[in-house]
Amino acid sequence: MPGKSLSPWTLSWFGAAMMALVLSLLLALATGIGPEDFDRPEALAIVHLFALGWLAQVMLGALVQFVPVLAARPLAFSRLALPALLTSSFGTLALAGGFLSLDGYDIARPFFLLGPVALGLSFAMLAVMILSTLITRQTLRLPEVRMVIVALAGLAGLWLSGAAMVSTLTGSRLAVDISQALPLHMLFGIGGFLTFAACGVSYKLFAMFLLAPEAASWQRRAVFALAALMAGLMMTGLVMLAGAGSVAPLLIGVCGISLAGCALYLDDVRRLWRARRRPTPELNMSCSRVALAFLALSVLLLPFAIWQGGALARASVFAALVGWLSTLTLAQMIRITAFLTWIQIFAPLIGRRKVPVVQSLTHPRRAGPALTIWSLSAGIGTLSLATGFHAGFRLALCGLLIAATQILCELVAIRCLSHLAPPERPARLPPLILPSLMNPPHSAENQI
Repeated sequence: MPGKSLSPWTLSWFGAAMMALVLSLLLALATGIGPEDFDRPEALAIVHLFALGWLAQVMLGALVQFVPVLAARPLAFSRLALPALLTSSFGTLALAGGFLSLDGYDIARPFFLLGPVALGLSFAMLAVMILSTLITRQTLRLPEVRMVIVALAGLAGLWLSGAAMVSTLTGSRLAVDISQALPLHMLFGIGGFLTFAACGVSYKLFAMFLLAPEAASWQRRAVFALAALMAGLMMTGLVMLAGAGSVAPLLIGVCGISLAGCALYLDDVRRLWRARRRPTPELNMSCSRVALAFLALSVLLLPFAIWQGGALARASVFAALVGWLSTLTLAQMIRITAFLTWIQIFAPLIGRRKVPVVQSLTHPRRAGPALTIWSLSAGIGTLSLATGFHAGFRLALCGLLIAATQILCELVAIRCLSHLAPPERPARLPPLILPSLMNPPHSAENQI
């Protein structure tokens, strides 16, 4: 990440996302949710707290950080980062609380309507920041940049389909067929936004962490073309939804494109892995291979999920959200947090004193078991949802909560420099997740 200014609010996005992750898992255990209970209002609230509060917020925070790297220019309208975070957090909590109005809690009804408004405002601010940074004549030639732009189109589709369903559930005049809108909504969120954004960012991250060539390949260009085609089909589905048409034929097309795109993306990652100059991959990349396996599993389950629905649909969504996206995010978050901490504290000291390497800020023997527990729990949860095994699913939730708590403790330890010897630590540490008001953000002059 050479020579690009760092966003001061990235760790705040990460901190808010981790709190949402732990809270959603605690609530899932406390409410006794099982494999057959995802249509309960409290389950819908928890799912949205997990998907929006955890995954969407951490992905948006990562984009705020890495878009300047992709575009090789500073982030435009960077002062919008904090208002976007605050409105996103409020909108997520309001929407999650609003789902309780479906269970007779009328006091929560205003929040159900307010949540999409706040989220839409947050997404609009982020889109202004990201698009203003990315759209230049030079950057638009890069497939990974275009992938992020397509992901923003998926985010818009996610909000439009979600707002339409909220309008329907609250009895407003704007109403859609929920049975048609729901699969489209999930495809927009999991595929159109989160997966497209993860693929776009991972191309840069994987090349840096593996010390592999960053040159675009034909697979990468093909993946972008398929992503754009898939986004176009889903946007067409929105139009058909507004006209009360059936989106089933489009879902079949999206399924076929997903299978082809996933195969090409995994082949491109395999190419990067074989071309790496780092002989022994670090923990974040080793765990990323597990995440990629969950990506393949979720896409393989997709045809059955669309055709049959029910248990296989729940298993496919769980494998994607928990196995693929969350495993990838948690593995990379540990490394990224260590790097941002190193830049903030030690980069200004280069040439004035001996500074530790980035790797010394982490403790792989603590983070490794936590990521292993998370991956095993994701696998158990996927299998339990596919088979309707209630006890197995509850066990998986326990494992996920234990792993998330351990990872959160490791992130705090990284920020506090707990893994360094006392003589290596500075006398004063920056705030845990808030930007330092005394020292401006420094430039990253060294590779991760």
